[in-house]
Amino acid sequence: MSIRKLLEEKEAQITRQGYMEFSDEELNSLNSIDLKHILDVFQGHALMKLPASEIRFFEWLKEADPAVWDDLWADAEDEAYLVSVNFLSHFVGRNLGFPICDLVEEPNYWFSPRHIKPKGREELDEIFLKVEHNTKLNLAEYFLYNLNHASFDIWHFCYKHQIDLSTLKTIIEDLVFKGHLVHLTNRDDLVRYLDFDE
Repeated sequence: MSIRKLLEEKEAQITRQGYMEFSDEELNSLNSIDLKHILDVFQGHALMKLPASEIRFFEWLKEADPAVWDDLWADAEDEAYLVSVNFLSHFVGRNLGFPICDLVEEPNYWFSPRHIKPKGREELDEIFLKVEHNTKLNLAEYFLYNLNHASFDIWHFCYKHQIDLSTLKTIIEDLVFKGHLVHLTNRDDLVRYLDFDE
Protein backbone atom coordinates (compact mmCIF):
# COMPACT_ATOMS: atom_id res chain seq x y z
CA MET A 1 0.00 0.00 0.00
CA SER A 2 1.34 3.44 -0.90
CA ILE A 3 1.99 5.92 1.89
CA ARG A 4 -0.59 8.29 0.37
CA LYS A 5 -3.27 5.60 0.48
CA LEU A 6 -2.27 4.69 4.06
CA LEU A 7 -2.53 8.34 5.15
CA GLU A 8 -5.98 8.62 3.55
CA GLU A 9 -7.09 5.43 5.31
CA LYS A 10 -5.85 6.67 8.70
CA GLU A 11 -7.58 10.03 8.18
CA ALA A 12 -10.81 8.15 7.45
CA GLN A 13 -10.38 6.05 10.62
CA ILE A 14 -9.95 9.20 12.72
CA THR A 15 -13.08 10.72 11.18
CA ARG A 16 -15.05 7.50 11.71
CA GLN A 17 -13.92 6.42 15.20
CA GLY A 18 -11.81 9.24 16.65
CA TYR A 19 -8.47 7.36 16.46
CA MET A 20 -6.38 5.33 14.04
CA GLU A 21 -5.30 1.69 14.23
CA PHE A 22 -2.39 -0.14 12.63
CA SER A 23 -2.41 -3.85 11.84
CA ASP A 24 0.74 -5.92 12.44
CA GLU A 25 1.12 -6.11 8.66
CA GLU A 26 0.99 -2.32 8.33
CA LEU A 27 3.49 -1.83 11.16
CA ASN A 28 5.88 -4.39 9.67
CA SER A 29 5.77 -2.66 6.27
CA LEU A 30 6.57 0.84 7.59
CA ASN A 31 10.05 2.23 7.14
CA SER A 32 11.58 5.37 8.65
CA ILE A 33 10.48 7.55 5.71
CA ASP A 34 6.86 6.31 6.00
CA LEU A 35 6.99 6.93 9.74
CA LYS A 36 8.17 10.51 9.16
CA HIS A 37 5.29 11.12 6.70
CA ILE A 38 2.73 9.80 9.19
CA LEU A 39 4.14 11.91 12.03
CA ASP A 40 4.37 15.01 9.82
CA VAL A 41 0.62 14.71 9.15
CA PHE A 42 -0.71 13.52 12.51
CA GLN A 43 1.86 14.29 15.24
CA GLY A 44 0.47 16.21 18.19
CA HIS A 45 -3.21 15.98 17.28
CA ALA A 46 -4.17 12.35 16.67
CA LEU A 47 -4.63 9.26 18.79
CA MET A 48 -3.82 5.70 17.90
CA LYS A 49 -4.94 2.45 19.46
CA LEU A 50 -2.07 0.33 20.72
CA PRO A 51 -1.25 -2.59 18.41
CA ALA A 52 -2.79 -5.98 19.23
CA SER A 53 0.55 -7.36 20.48
CA GLU A 54 0.90 -4.43 22.91
CA ILE A 55 -2.68 -4.83 24.13
CA ARG A 56 -1.86 -8.49 24.89
CA PHE A 57 1.11 -7.22 26.95
CA PHE A 58 -1.13 -4.83 28.91
CA GLU A 59 -3.69 -7.57 29.54
CA TRP A 60 -0.80 -9.61 31.02
CA LEU A 61 0.23 -6.56 33.08
CA LYS A 62 -3.32 -6.21 34.40
CA GLU A 63 -2.88 -9.66 36.00
CA ALA A 64 0.84 -9.50 36.82
CA ASP A 65 0.93 -6.01 38.38
CA PRO A 66 -2.63 -4.59 38.65
CA ALA A 67 -1.52 -1.48 40.58
CA VAL A 68 0.71 -0.44 37.68
CA TRP A 69 -2.04 -1.13 35.14
CA ASP A 70 -4.42 0.99 37.25
CA ASP A 71 -1.87 3.80 37.46
CA LEU A 72 -1.71 3.87 33.66
CA TRP A 73 -5.23 3.10 32.53
CA ALA A 74 -7.82 3.20 35.37
CA ASP A 75 -8.83 6.79 34.56
CA ALA A 76 -9.02 6.08 30.82
CA GLU A 77 -12.19 3.89 31.05
CA ASP A 78 -13.41 3.53 27.44
CA GLU A 79 -10.22 5.07 26.08
CA ALA A 80 -7.81 2.54 27.55
CA TYR A 81 -5.05 1.71 25.10
CA LEU A 82 -5.41 4.97 23.15
CA VAL A 83 -2.16 6.94 23.00
CA SER A 84 -0.69 9.80 21.01
CA VAL A 85 0.43 8.85 17.50
CA ASN A 86 3.79 10.30 18.60
CA PHE A 87 4.47 6.83 20.10
CA LEU A 88 4.14 5.09 16.72
CA SER A 89 7.93 4.76 16.39
CA HIS A 90 7.89 2.45 19.42
CA PHE A 91 6.01 -0.18 17.41
CA VAL A 92 8.03 -0.01 14.20
CA GLY A 93 11.35 -1.78 13.71
CA ARG A 94 12.61 -3.01 17.10
CA ASN A 95 9.09 -2.76 18.60
CA LEU A 96 10.16 -1.51 22.02
CA GLY A 97 6.55 -1.14 23.16
CA PHE A 98 4.78 1.72 24.93
CA PRO A 99 7.28 3.02 27.52
CA ILE A 100 6.06 2.74 31.11
CA CYS A 101 7.94 5.68 32.60
CA ASP A 102 5.20 8.03 33.75
CA LEU A 103 3.72 6.29 36.79
CA VAL A 104 2.33 8.58 39.50
CA GLU A 105 1.16 6.26 42.28
CA GLU A 106 3.61 3.39 41.72
CA PRO A 107 7.41 3.50 41.49
CA ASN A 108 8.78 3.66 37.97
CA TYR A 109 11.15 0.95 36.78
CA TRP A 110 12.18 2.45 33.46
CA PHE A 111 15.90 2.50 32.68
CA SER A 112 18.13 3.92 29.99
CA PRO A 113 21.75 3.01 29.22
CA ARG A 114 22.67 6.27 30.99
CA HIS A 115 21.45 4.73 34.27
CA ILE A 116 24.41 2.36 34.24
CA LYS A 117 27.01 3.77 36.66
CA PRO A 118 30.82 3.51 36.18
CA LYS A 119 30.97 0.33 38.31
CA GLY A 120 28.25 -1.14 36.11
CA ARG A 121 30.29 -0.22 33.01
CA GLU A 122 33.23 -2.14 34.50
CA GLU A 123 30.91 -5.09 35.03
CA LEU A 124 29.79 -4.80 31.40
CA ASP A 125 33.39 -5.36 30.24
CA GLU A 126 33.28 -8.73 32.01
CA ILE A 127 29.82 -9.46 30.59
CA PHE A 128 31.01 -8.75 27.03
CA LEU A 129 33.86 -11.22 27.55
CA LYS A 130 31.37 -13.84 28.73
CA VAL A 131 29.20 -13.23 25.67
CA GLU A 132 32.25 -13.55 23.39
CA HIS A 133 33.06 -16.92 24.97
CA ASN A 134 29.42 -18.09 24.89
CA THR A 135 29.36 -18.26 28.69
CA LYS A 136 25.87 -18.19 30.17
CA LEU A 137 24.93 -14.92 31.88
CA ASN A 138 23.07 -14.73 35.18
CA LEU A 139 19.93 -12.59 35.28
CA ALA A 140 21.67 -9.46 36.62
CA GLU A 141 24.27 -9.70 33.84
CA TYR A 142 21.58 -10.33 31.23
CA PHE A 143 19.66 -7.27 32.44
CA LEU A 144 22.74 -5.00 32.21
CA TYR A 145 23.70 -6.45 28.82
CA ASN A 146 20.27 -5.64 27.40
CA LEU A 147 20.12 -2.23 29.09
CA ASN A 148 23.42 -1.29 27.48
CA HIS A 149 21.67 -1.53 24.07
CA ALA A 150 18.31 0.17 24.67
CA SER A 151 16.01 1.85 27.17
CA PHE A 152 13.13 -0.21 28.56
CA ASP A 153 10.87 -0.77 31.53
CA ILE A 154 11.01 -3.95 33.59
CA TRP A 155 7.44 -4.97 32.75
CA HIS A 156 8.14 -5.26 29.02
CA PHE A 157 11.46 -6.93 29.81
CA CYS A 158 9.84 -9.53 32.09
CA TYR A 159 7.00 -10.17 29.65
CA LYS A 160 9.34 -10.61 26.68
CA HIS A 161 11.79 -12.88 28.53
CA GLN A 162 9.25 -14.64 30.81
CA ILE A 163 10.93 -13.46 34.01
CA ASP A 164 9.22 -13.12 37.38
CA LEU A 165 8.71 -9.43 38.26
CA SER A 166 9.58 -9.74 41.94
CA THR A 167 12.79 -11.61 41.08
CA LEU A 168 13.89 -8.83 38.74
CA LYS A 169 12.98 -6.12 41.26
CA THR A 170 15.24 -7.85 43.81
CA ILE A 171 18.06 -8.01 41.25
CA ILE A 172 17.66 -4.29 40.52
CA GLU A 173 17.85 -3.49 44.25
CA ASP A 174 21.09 -5.47 44.37
CA LEU A 175 22.52 -3.69 41.31
CA VAL A 176 21.69 -0.33 42.94
CA PHE A 177 23.26 -1.47 46.25
CA LYS A 178 26.47 -2.54 44.45
CA GLY A 179 26.67 0.87 42.72
CA HIS A 180 26.10 -0.55 39.22
CA LEU A 181 22.79 1.14 38.48
CA VAL A 182 20.80 4.30 39.20
CA HIS A 183 17.10 3.71 39.91
CA LEU A 184 14.90 6.79 39.60
CA THR A 185 11.38 5.91 40.72
CA ASN A 186 9.81 9.36 40.32
CA ARG A 187 8.61 10.29 36.83
CA ASP A 188 9.83 13.89 37.21
CA ASP A 189 13.38 12.61 37.72
CA LEU A 190 13.17 10.46 34.57
CA VAL A 191 12.23 13.27 32.19
CA ARG A 192 15.81 14.21 31.29
CA TYR A 193 16.58 10.60 30.37
CA LEU A 194 13.66 10.13 27.99
CA ASP A 195 14.64 9.89 24.36
CA PHE A 196 11.74 8.57 22.37
CA ASP A 197 13.65 8.65 19.10
CA GLU A 198 15.72 5.61 20.08
